[in-house]
Amino acid sequence: MMLSGLKRMLVGNPLASHQDSHERLNIPLALSVFAADALSSTAYATEEILLALLAASALLQANALSIPIAASIVLLMAIVVLSYRQVIVAYPSGGGSYEVARERLGPLASQIAGAALLIDYVLTVAVSVSAGVAAIISAEIPGLGAAQQVPMALMFILIMTLINLRGVKESGKVLAFPAYSFIGMMILLIVLGFYQVSQGHVPPTPVGTVESPLDLAWNGGLLLLALKGFSHGCAALTGIEAVSNGVQAFKEPVARNANRTLVLMGLILGSFFVGITVLANVFHIMPHHDRTVISLIAAQVFGDGTWMFLLFQATTTIILILAANTSFAGFPRLANILAHDGFLPRQLMSLGDRLVFSNGILILGLVSGLLVWMYHAETHALIPLYAVGVFLSFTLAQAGMVNYHLHHRHKGWKWGIAVNALGAVTTGVVTLILTVEKFMDGAWLVCVAIPILIWLFRAVASHYKTIARQLALPTIGGHCPIPFEHTVLVLVSSLNRGTIPALEYAKSIGHHVEAVHISLNEAGTQRLKDAWDDWGCGIPLTILHSPYRSLIEPLLDYIDVVEDRYDHDIVTIVVPEFVTKQWWHNLLHNQTSLLIKTILRFRKGKVVTSVRYYLEE
Repeated sequence: MMLSGLKRMLVGNPLASHQDSHERLNIPLALSVFAADALSSTAYATEEILLALLAASALLQANALSIPIAASIVLLMAIVVLSYRQVIVAYPSGGGSYEVARERLGPLASQIAGAALLIDYVLTVAVSVSAGVAAIISAEIPGLGAAQQVPMALMFILIMTLINLRGVKESGKVLAFPAYSFIGMMILLIVLGFYQVSQGHVPPTPVGTVESPLDLAWNGGLLLLALKGFSHGCAALTGIEAVSNGVQAFKEPVARNANRTLVLMGLILGSFFVGITVLANVFHIMPHHDRTVISLIAAQVFGDGTWMFLLFQATTTIILILAANTSFAGFPRLANILAHDGFLPRQLMSLGDRLVFSNGILILGLVSGLLVWMYHAETHALIPLYAVGVFLSFTLAQAGMVNYHLHHRHKGWKWGIAVNALGAVTTGVVTLILTVEKFMDGAWLVCVAIPILIWLFRAVASHYKTIARQLALPTIGGHCPIPFEHTVLVLVSSLNRGTIPALEYAKSIGHHVEAVHISLNEAGTQRLKDAWDDWGCGIPLTILHSPYRSLIEPLLDYIDVVEDRYDHDIVTIVVPEFVTKQWWHNLLHNQTSLLIKTILRFRKGKVVTSVRYYLEE
């Protein structure tokens, strides 16, 4: 009762299945749920470009190259948005890249897409929460420093997990205010920033210090340098695919509402990304070892330490942390689809009390928390793992859509092929660039994790096929139940009120019934013998001596003896148990019966039955 009450307090009361349609999202709520990740990337994407370009300080000012790189990323963003509009129309059931690859490119391509997306969702949570913690530290709040990064990140992941366990619509309501507050503050920052530029309020010297975790001795050509900055800045595109994966979370008409949300998200994201990058250029902002680029821009526009600056930092922090919600919306739904196809455990198909895939939410929270702990909540350490999986799934989705248009040839199919072919080629090239540029920085881990996940998918699918084959009924003939010839062994540790019902039950079902006692204590065994004639229900008592004080080995050996002794169909082992009134009372008693049942479940031809006696106090 106490655990149930705690669950209701944290998660809320159960929702009936017919309430699913009421839990779906309109466009304003969907934008806060699915766009949080994409919008929050504007808080660190420009900084990642500048960090990659700091090695160019001997060649040119790094900021000057950031603008054409940002422009090329926005162009790529437009191509991806147009491409995913095609995906949503063709596959309104959701699943995005995975479903397109499964239907159009075959099992291997779909497994690659599924693995890449699952990895990206986990990384999204880890990166966004870590970036949010970095924004808190950038505000220079007394008592909050690097030592608090990991505990704060883990706490925020726990909070996001609990919010999402309460349901999709409720998480959307929680996200709406901070999401739109962030959008409002970003618009204010960019508008005021450009106003200051127009008035000539530009600092004469760079703001921040040139300190980079990257190799400052890197001396490649200008093109390779630009590709390096481009690959790091592509973090701005993460999260765009989330809408196509979660189409079924939208209100009807789902495809139209999802597409409108996607376009709106792309417009806001592109505008913010370009605006921040241009402001970083004109204000000469460079990365600082303990201040984020966006916080330095905010300090320049609003004034360092002012209430407007602190408000901006607060909204940025909250949206970065809540950006993890995009993954909490997408990961469980994708895991559910993979489980339906037999590639993941079937428990991931189950809807929880609040009509969400609770098991997927819990797994995402645990794995992302582990990743944050392993990488010490360092955004720059996690970023190199990021985006490779996203662009790999982009490429597979667009290639699959080319096949779709060639096969169906609906109205406008030529335009569709042009858009998706351009998307496939572009994102394919970006995938290659990302893999090469980030390989030694950590992308190799993703390249290893994807094949491991594919192997896991196939192992799970093989297991389910094997089980289905062994459980399948024969196609010819039928089967009528026949009575079993039972031999029943009742495990008796002592004689008490809980033992008698087990003995009575054994006599009601068995042809050969024995009570079995494993002697670990001579005095206790003697007390049992003395009372057996009065309370043993006429059942013979067998004493097994255990000189090494083991319960399991003598019992298993005797079961083998019994099987050879009688001509029977099955051996039933009856285990008497008493059930305490309070759950915590179990901590005061050994769990021998649980151990015995666990061991016996792996022995063929045995039925293990518990006969429970319920205590009143």
